[in-house]
Amino acid sequence: MEQKKLVTVQLREQRISPKKIRLIMDLIRLKNIEDAFDILKNTNNKPAKIALSLLKSAQSAAKEKDYKNNELVICESLVNEGRKLKRYFIKARGRSTQFMKRSSHLKISLCKIKEQKDIKVKKTKGNKNGKKG
Repeated sequence: MEQKKLVTVQLREQRISPKKIRLIMDLIRLKNIEDAFDILKNTNNKPAKIALSLLKSAQSAAKEKDYKNNELVICESLVNEGRKLKRYFIKARGRSTQFMKRSSHLKISLCKIKEQKDIKVKKTKGNKNGKKG
């Protein structure tokens, strides 16, 4: 069953690698807004500040639609890869090495708290060693 998303906010072309910000976005997924604010305020790094600004934007959008903080939960937090800027290091003997400056697209969706029970987290099957059978 698809849950109804009340508010969805996006932040595009953010100059941070998706791998770094996915760690933070995974922390706040399926959390209450107040709990997510506490997690992000107590995490001292650049991705947490970016996610905090996006969450504040989602909160203000929800206030405009007359929803309160205690009845909302983060039902979706996605990080997609943006464009890559290709740059070069100058190396010895006239050589160069390419590296990429990565960017990210972020998305947060809010749902009502009673709909959180309908959301199921996908678990992997298998034993502790990761072997099948």
